[in-house]
Amino acid sequence: MAVKVYVISNPLAINLLIDNDIDGFKAYLDSDDMLYFPEPEVFDTNQEALAFCAGIGYGTNENVTPERYTLRSCEETDLPFIEAIEKY
Repeated sequence: MAVKVYVISNPLAINLLIDNDIDGFKAYLDSDDMLYFPEPEVFDTNQEALAFCAGIGYGTNENVTPERYTLRSCEETDLPFIEAIEKY
């Protein structure tokens, strides 16, 4: 099964994702029709997706909000956010 990975770079969206605030995330999407979410990267295996995400997180400081945040279709907790993005 293919794994989709969305790379989010919007600071407010990232904060909502970190807080696992799906209602706030949906409200944010509803409040702005000019948000841009790039097409997901698609991988054949979960291992490939994890390697890609590890590369994005490499060298980041865990004490600050990341500049990029990943959502993976293989993660149950990410699915509501991915569905909201795909309906946006």
